[in-house]
Amino acid sequence: MDATRSRPAIVVADDDLLFSSRISAALESLGYRPIVVRSPDAFRRELLLAPVGGIVNLAMRRFDAAAAIQDAKGDAGTRRVPLLGFCGHRDAGRQAAAREAGCDMVVTNGTISVALERLLHSLLTHDRHES
Repeated sequence: MDATRSRPAIVVADDDLLFSSRISAALESLGYRPIVVRSPDAFRRELLLAPVGGIVNLAMRRFDAAAAIQDAKGDAGTRRVPLLGFCGHRDAGRQAAAREAGCDMVVTNGTISVALERLLHSLLTHDRHES
């Protein structure tokens, strides 16, 4: 088996190429296999494959992140996948919508940029504290 395929997968829903590239590189350096998706169908399909977690850019333009989170948390096949949402610190509306939709942890862009390892540890061990 390919060593990359044996790494734990994390789905990254993001339509910002620069940010998703940075997150992917950080995940790879931490020993994860990032799977970047840019559509709600791809997000759902990848979550059904039981990754260890998901990271969602709440400010995506290509699809409604809160709706995708709500769908994931309402589906028996995907509800157990812990989800980390992020967006700008001034975007309280998106943050609230993600929390209401069932997102396990919601943080700012700055927090995810500087503390991804800590956030993943909290998310994946169910020790969820929001920043």
